[in-house]
Amino acid sequence: MTLSCTIIDDEPLAVRLLESYVAKTPFLELRSTYSSAVEAMEGLTQSPVDLLFLDIQMPGLNGLEFAKIVDRHTRIVFTTAFSSYAVEGYKVNAIDYLMKPFGYADFLAAAQKALAFFEAVVPATAPADSDMSTADAESFFVKSDYRIVRLSYRSILYVEGLKDYVKIYT
Repeated sequence: MTLSCTIIDDEPLAVRLLESYVAKTPFLELRSTYSSAVEAMEGLTQSPVDLLFLDIQMPGLNGLEFAKIVDRHTRIVFTTAFSSYAVEGYKVNAIDYLMKPFGYADFLAAAQKALAFFEAVVPATAPADSDMSTADAESFFVKSDYRIVRLSYRSILYVEGLKDYVKIYT
C-alpha cells in the first residue's frame, strides 16, 4: 500500500527535511508542498491526500484550525516545535505529533502508524480469481467511526469487552 502525502510548513528548511524523509520512505508518495494552510486549502480540495505533515504555528490559518476543516479521511502528523499544542492535536485525530527537531527514526515511526491505520481501515481487495463466498465466510463487517469496515477473522489478535462496546485489536 502506498500513502499519498502533502507537507504544509512555513519554514523552507523544515519542508526540505520532510521532503528528504518522504523520499527515503518507500510507502509514501509526496504529492505537493505548501508554505501555508490557506495556500493548501484549494490544492487539497482538488487533489485530496491520505496523510498531511502539518506544522501548527503558521501565518493566517494555523495548523490546528486547518486540521478541523480537512477532509475527514485525511490523517495528520503534526510537525511542530511547540509541545503546548499536543493535547489539542490529538483532539483533531492526529496520527502522531512530532517535536522539531526530529530525526528520520521518529518520522518513520509516525509514517508507519499512518500506514497501519490505513491498512486496518481500508479493506484489502480480494484477488480476481478468489471465490467471493469464501471471502465472505472468512470476514465480517463492523461499524467504526461512522464507517463500515470489513475485518478478516485471521487479522484479529483479540477482542476486549467495554460495557456496550467492544474493541477489536488487529
